[in-house]
This record gives sequence, C-alpha cells and structure tokens, in this order.
Amino acid sequence: MIVVAHRTMPLDHPENSLAGILAAGPAGADAVEVDVRLTRDQVPVLMHDPIPFRTAGSLVPIRWRTARSFDQLRVRGDGSHPPRFSAAIDALPDGVKVAIDVKDGRSMAAAIHVLERSGRLDAAMLWSSHPAAVKVAAERAPGVQRAWLKNTETEEDAIAYCRDAADLGADAVSVMDVSLTPAVVDAGHDLGLVVYSWARTLEIQPTVIAAGPDGVVTDWVAQARAELN
Repeated sequence: MIVVAHRTMPLDHPENSLAGILAAGPAGADAVEVDVRLTRDQVPVLMHDPIPFRTAGSLVPIRWRTARSFDQLRVRGDGSHPPRFSAAIDALPDGVKVAIDVKDGRSMAAAIHVLERSGRLDAAMLWSSHPAAVKVAAERAPGVQRAWLKNTETEEDAIAYCRDAADLGADAVSVMDVSLTPAVVDAGHDLGLVVYSWARTLEIQPTVIAAGPDGVVTDWVAQARAELN
C-alpha cells in the first residue's frame, strides 16, 4: 500500500505548494497529489478552486487569468506565490511520484505536455473527475496510470463506480472513505483496477487502511506511514 500526500500536506504547508512537494517524501509519502487548472493562455498551474479566493484572496477565476497574472497571486498566510505546474514538476524529488488531479478537464493535454518535456511522465499518475480528460490521458499517455474520480457514499455505489471506471478505460479509482470496504477493493481488483481511497479524517484513516486499498490519500502522512509500518 502506498501513501499519497493529499494536496501537498495542507496541515503542514500551503496546499499545492513547492514546500509541500519537497516535504512529502521525508514525511513518509510515496507520492504527492496536486491539483491542476489551466490559465486563459493555456498554462497549467497548481490550484484546487476555480476561484482562488480561499487560498489567495482573489475573486478572479483562474481560467480568466493569464499565467503572468497568476504568478502575481500570493497565498494567504505565508505570502508565497502559487506555482505553475512546470515548477512543481521541476521540484519533484527523485523517487516520489505525483498524482495530478486535473480539475477542469481542459488541463490534461497541457499537463502531459509538461511531463513529456521534463522527462517525468514515468513519475506521474493522471487523475480526473472528467471522463473526457481520462480519455485524453489514455490517448496521449497510454502507459501512464489514469484514474477516474467520483464521489460515492455506499458500498453498492462504489462497486458500480469501479465498473463504470473500467468501462471508461481508466485503470485506477479513488473510492470515498465512507464507501470503501474489502468487497469494493476486491471488485476493483477483479476489474483490473488500482484502488485508492481518500481518508478525509484522521479518525477514519485506520478503517481505510484496514480495508486494504492499494493506496491511501491523506493529509496525515506520518500517521499513515507509521500504521503501515
């Protein structure tokens, strides 16, 4: 089971930050997850929300901004600049993979281009809740893991999600913690899928790990690593 540092460990560092990427490996993560969106001039950048008010105090949507305008944003708290995706890949330590959650769908091809240009495609996992983006990943980077993301609340929903993901051409899923069971993991494996789960609270994390997924996505990296050890 691998440990994926969710959103670059926002309990310890600004979310989607270079500092969090650099700290993920030493904290015990095998991979670090980042969120990618596209600027108006087609540059992929790290940002979870479509409007960066929560993290950077701005009401101007990312898709309306140029990359230069994005570069001028400052993160609430430490005042750092949120990075472009290319800078995040340049900062990725050897031996640490990156799970790229493509938030707006349009960013998948641009993200793959950056990975190809940097020679880091083999370190990537391509994830998205947008079916079209998953299909782009299958076409542009067929040898790279691609996950379709979908929220589920029950075991039945999660098993149906696994079937739909396999039909879409995904080879991985990330099952919501409340719907993850050993039966869901078995169903995913029977379909040839890699099964992840996002532990949204520290309290549920042991239950997620006990269900036996292939990876846990978490803000509590050190605790997950300690439990697995």
